[in-house]
Amino acid sequence: CPTKNAVAAALAHRRCRKPCQPQSSRCRHGLVCLCDHECGYSCINLANFCPTPPIVAHARNITITRGNSANPTPPYRYNDRARYVCEPGYDLVTDDNHLCHGRRGWTGSSICTPHCRRYDPLTVLEKRMICGQTCRIDSDCTEGHQCRCDESCSLRCVRNNLNCGDAPSVRNATIQYVGSGLDRIAHYICAEGFYLASGSTSRRCAGSGTWDGIQPTCERITCSNPSPAIRNTGGRVVGWVRGPYYVGTQFSFACRSNQRLIGSRTRRCESNGRWSGVPIACDNRRRQNEIRCSHPGYPVNGGIVRGATGSYRFQVGEQVTFACDNNYVLVGEPIQTCLYHLQWSGSGAPVCVDPRFPDDAQSAAQQITRNSAQITAEMSPPSGPSLSRSITAGHEGGNEIYFLIDLSRSVSNDALNNSLRFAEKLVTRFAGGTNKTAHYGIIVFASRTNITLNSKTERNQLNTTQIVKRLRQIYADRNAKRNAIGSGTNTGAALKVLSDMLAVSYQEQGSDDRHRHCFIFTDGTSWQHNDGKDPVPMVQQMIREYIDNPPQFYSISSCEVCRRGGRIARNALKELKGLAGNKPENFVRIESFHLLQTYIDQVIDVRIDYSKCGQAGDVGSVKNRATFGRVLGGSKAVDRAWPWQAIITVKADQPHVHKVSGCYSVANFRGGGSIINNKWVLTAYHLFADLEEDNNQWYKNFRVTFGFYRRPLSRNDFVTKLSPTITVFNVERVVKHPNYDYNNLDYDIALIELGQQVRLNQDKNLWLDVPNSFGWVNYTDYIRPVCIPCMPNNCLNEHLRGKGRIPSNSNAEQICNIEKDYVLSRDDNQGAAVVTGFGHEKEREPGDEKHASLHLKQGLVKLKPDDLCRQFIKLWDETHTDRMICASSASTQPDKVTDACKGDSGGPLVRELYNENTRKSCWVQVGVVSWGYGCGKRSNLPGIGQRLRPGIYTNLPLLMPWVNQQINEN
Repeated sequence: CPTKNAVAAALAHRRCRKPCQPQSSRCRHGLVCLCDHECGYSCINLANFCPTPPIVAHARNITITRGNSANPTPPYRYNDRARYVCEPGYDLVTDDNHLCHGRRGWTGSSICTPHCRRYDPLTVLEKRMICGQTCRIDSDCTEGHQCRCDESCSLRCVRNNLNCGDAPSVRNATIQYVGSGLDRIAHYICAEGFYLASGSTSRRCAGSGTWDGIQPTCERITCSNPSPAIRNTGGRVVGWVRGPYYVGTQFSFACRSNQRLIGSRTRRCESNGRWSGVPIACDNRRRQNEIRCSHPGYPVNGGIVRGATGSYRFQVGEQVTFACDNNYVLVGEPIQTCLYHLQWSGSGAPVCVDPRFPDDAQSAAQQITRNSAQITAEMSPPSGPSLSRSITAGHEGGNEIYFLIDLSRSVSNDALNNSLRFAEKLVTRFAGGTNKTAHYGIIVFASRTNITLNSKTERNQLNTTQIVKRLRQIYADRNAKRNAIGSGTNTGAALKVLSDMLAVSYQEQGSDDRHRHCFIFTDGTSWQHNDGKDPVPMVQQMIREYIDNPPQFYSISSCEVCRRGGRIARNALKELKGLAGNKPENFVRIESFHLLQTYIDQVIDVRIDYSKCGQAGDVGSVKNRATFGRVLGGSKAVDRAWPWQAIITVKADQPHVHKVSGCYSVANFRGGGSIINNKWVLTAYHLFADLEEDNNQWYKNFRVTFGFYRRPLSRNDFVTKLSPTITVFNVERVVKHPNYDYNNLDYDIALIELGQQVRLNQDKNLWLDVPNSFGWVNYTDYIRPVCIPCMPNNCLNEHLRGKGRIPSNSNAEQICNIEKDYVLSRDDNQGAAVVTGFGHEKEREPGDEKHASLHLKQGLVKLKPDDLCRQFIKLWDETHTDRMICASSASTQPDKVTDACKGDSGGPLVRELYNENTRKSCWVQVGVVSWGYGCGKRSNLPGIGQRLRPGIYTNLPLLMPWVNQQINEN
């Protein structure tokens, strides 16, 4: 017990009793000698009970203990202890332990003060804030004032009914207000054609009654002179005038008579400071039989620094290197190669971006909407008896979504609130208006990190409401988190935590079937790396480490330092672009999160048109390698790469999971097909030719599956890994060509009409009919039709008209003939085509055992002349007809040979139509996998020598009249 301290006792408002010593007899009349805190040992009356502990403002509850017992019942006795717990958002200060002192009262006093961020003099100086009187509770302030959190000023006395009036106006800007009093924010939005060049994007009504921040300025957006870029290749700007070139300025371009223009003929100065369309160049017209790539284009504010010869005749395999002028940032691929199929590996010249100018908020919102629509397609449906499969915490499929949220000093409360609200809207959008689910991880970071939701330990899927609640809690706890994790911007530390989470995810069973999306929200001030490592190499390392199924990174930033221009802005923008994996479509630089989350509501109904034919997914891994992998034994196709691929299987309907799970086994795998519209699938008839003719219901023994990229190997695979993106139909009927020849497979083509859609029950042992779904497949990001020749509104027709190949007075038959000749020619891209399927993976002779591929495979082949085709077929003692076309590997290197094989039958042979002026592609089916003599093997042709054996495909363009007739009649 302490020695008596009269001063301390007086300060605690405690009147000391008669002093004593333990075991002495000084205390009389029932008093006991006990320790009386500051008064020392005193005579205490144990019959003096204490009342209920005093009420403390903003205290959530009181915990009372008596010795080792919790929550004793009143009356409260000497030395009972009371402890206060403050409400969320408040901190307990001063003495937080209260003791019943035996004089009918409690020792100590507790105060709950608002939890504010620490006083930050640097930010106060930067924002030119005026801080009021410091305080802890309202009673510390003068009359008419309250003790409130005043952002970087921390706790200050703030006038009741605070009103800062209107924020200072800015020329060429409007102001949007949100909130009131101390929470009132003025958002400055520059007029169209202007950008916020300096000052604060938003200003807050501060406790001093003034607006914090720096008065912003809005300046005109200008585009650079486009003339040097086109002049470097021999062209000119039509009607060129001297700049400046403001938003809306438009120019056309022209080339010399012996050249043709590549890129956008007309370009407009956009609100992001860039010229619209595709970088342009004048390309020398090709000489006869010349095989080369067209000019890749010449970027404004940049150029080709290596690899371009004076003649600009780019041979296959030739490389070019692009670079931007000082203070501009290159967006796209800096080093590109002319590929076998006469396209550039990076799709042509990149763009050189002025970092001062942000993306247009409305365009950025539309871009994010497109990305979120694709993510929504991958989301797992919730568990339930009415769905095709149940989802458990450890389910292998679906999505994992990670948010990395910048909480550094440079991020104001308002910016944080808007970025979190934007994240909430993404979560809601990902769910697509349903209760679809995904695994989430949430990491906030400054100098250090804080894990708000750990995907490593919290593997149970949370619904949309629960995820939104976690995001809102970040804002509620923002000051505590900021005080705990510092004020810097250590993006690298956050990526290290993310890397650890991904490592656990990729090690789990079925990790190949998941899609991982990582969103980084930051203000773009980490490029100096005062805290931690350079984050861009960390992103690149994660992508390389999981190259077969890499995580997708998205960088969304307000990047205030970018407005300064120069080296600082260039470095910051390069880092932010790198955080998106250097994918332009995954990087958004906005003026403010307020503007972005406002616009994203306006584009909430934007939808992708999945009915447009021939739109492939990510086939970059295919196009950037001359080998294209291989169907037999090669690289697998990325999910959504070939969305028209159909799989034909034999039914397995026994009510037992062991039997049903075998429906995608090698034994039940029949072949492939392609979606040509919502009702019909194109395939090869020889898949069904061995069935009994006297059974007129034989086709009812088959099913067609769409959206299928991975075959389950086992019963457990079937139960846990069957993708939620698949759609399954019974076959209503199979229509064969009337001239089909069972002997030589002439006219080897068939149409499958879709019947009843089916799904698996919850126990995975029975297929059930899906109500109101007869004979009609709905398109999704995973299920889309392929284009076929001689059909109205197909991209082939549009492509040929753009090239001037279809005379204006042509009738339907003439147009069809022009389309047939074009898609079967070997001129445009050396006859390159792609074949896809789940067929045999090793070189194979006729009669070898079948081993179907686990994943959908893709292979590059080359259309061969009919004469060569006839020689091979004659060598095999078979018959060649006009209804057959041949194709063999585009590469003759032994480890790069590609070919269709057993199990690929019925699948599509497609060719790419690439528009150099828009850099957009469309895929047209030209053949159906029919037959061959072994797979990937060679034969000796008399007078020619060893050659790869071609695969034989049904000539689809020639048989399109029959296809059209069947579809129109039915």
